Amino acid sequence: MGPPQFARMPPMTLARIAAALAALVLVTAAPAAAAGDPAGFRVMSYNIRVDVPADNPAWVERRPHMAAQIAFLDPDLLGVQEAQPHMVDWLAGQLPAYDHYGVGRDDGLVGESAALFWRRDRYERLSAETFWCSPTPDRPSKGWDAAYPRTVTRVVLRDRRDGRLLDVRNTHFDHVGVVAREQCAVLVAGMTPARVDGASAEVVLMGDFNTGPDTAPYRRIVASGLRDARAISPVTFGPAGTFNAFDIASDNQGVAIDHVFVSSGLSVQRFAVPTDSFGGRVISDHFPVVADLVPAAP
Repeated sequence: MGPPQFARMPPMTLARIAAALAALVLVTAAPAAAAGDPAGFRVMSYNIRVDVPADNPAWVERRPHMAAQIAFLDPDLLGVQEAQPHMVDWLAGQLPAYDHYGVGRDDGLVGESAALFWRRDRYERLSAETFWCSPTPDRPSKGWDAAYPRTVTRVVLRDRRDGRLLDVRNTHFDHVGVVAREQCAVLVAGMTPARVDGASAEVVLMGDFNTGPDTAPYRRIVASGLRDARAISPVTFGPAGTFNAFDIASDNQGVAIDHVFVSSGLSVQRFAVPTDSFGGRVISDHFPVVADLVPAAP
């Protein structure tokens, strides 16, 4: 195979250059486990946008690019939001190396989910459960001033390599309810880290929180001891904002609403907001967020 024919490539827009660089930084900084620490792992949180046929691009157009993007970034843990059952099923078919769990927010069966995927060869599932952001979190319900039922998906995993435990949580806070967002933050921040046979799990909390730094829900989470992976990462890349409204040039006025939070036993090696596109169109109305994590030094 000969060298790439760069002279035949069409001129790249600044947006496409930024997208290529975002991908490049994550490839050259391969998953944490490959970067020298076998206990390292990559986390990816992605609001994949509910299937709306009128969207431009629509789900059927976006999905092959999304599957390729996920496979390319190669996360050990993937949390998706706005995932309808048929969307989860399609992604699961494209990601055969992963197991997954998540239930519909409407009644525990249908509706959008905050599903979690994890590498089957890396992690053993010990438990999985769903909570609703409401005064009755143990059953399908809508709380406070929320427009929709909102859930927290929680999976406890054991790393097959070294036995380390992870308490992984994925959520999607309400886009309307101010009180609901703060109360959902109270719920996720107040969960005691899982314990198995006397050992305590490290916590990874990810999702679309529909709220930025310096807001009450964000402060509530940070006050619990969880730390924003972006804020503590020595290496960051990509736009400040994570919501793009299907416009690659937009970054929500620099406000991030998608986050990854980690407990004190985890350190962050790098954090990125990839802005990949196809034909000038983005893959979802949110950019994903990606963090490479390693156990903190004793």
